[in-house]
Amino acid sequence: MRDPDKLFDRNREVNRQRRLLEKLASPRLSMTLISLLTAGSGFLASWLLLLAGIHTLWLRYPLATAIAYLVFLQLLWIWLHHNRDDSSGEAEDLAIELVDSSSYGGGSSNGSGWDFDLDGGELLGVVLVALAALAALVFAAFSIVSIAPLLLAELLVDVALAAGLYRHVRGMDRNRYWLSTALAHTLWRFAAVAVLAGLAGALMQWLVPGADSIGDLFHR
Repeated sequence: MRDPDKLFDRNREVNRQRRLLEKLASPRLSMTLISLLTAGSGFLASWLLLLAGIHTLWLRYPLATAIAYLVFLQLLWIWLHHNRDDSSGEAEDLAIELVDSSSYGGGSSNGSGWDFDLDGGELLGVVLVALAALAALVFAAFSIVSIAPLLLAELLVDVALAAGLYRHVRGMDRNRYWLSTALAHTLWRFAAVAVLAGLAGALMQWLVPGADSIGDLFHR
């Protein structure tokens, strides 16, 4: 019989929730959808910022990345509350497991129709910079998807702790908030994308002064 006063082992509970998620909730698929929506929101944000008069690429791209990150955190919050509050199907099973654990211890482009003013070296520089920024975006998305089971499991445990679903918890901060866990795992990835996007934007406008978008850059 388990000792109800045994110190709560967060790492053990996170691993248990990770195994449960992988069995019931397809965490990598969920995170892939979240990442796609986040990328889409970043492109939309960049377009809206352009319409608002922000034509400087080195400024607009990091701003769009920051907006996309806020959308990403909001999507995580929606996922958490859906899986915590949904009373049907697999989400219900997951919620029951949380409560029952209360006493648990421990693209390439074809330029055939375009009139390029760039020489070969400048064009190569533009392409390489664009590819580097794209590679950073893909790496960030892939790395977040790869850690999805662990990340989402940690977030669920933090939400359950804050809600008091785990009883007899000692030696553990019940007020640990899911946002701090999400930031710890993902902020540096988005920061790296923002820095590289800003550098790419600065270099592209240095190579082609006056360009305010990727499409405009190539058409110039």
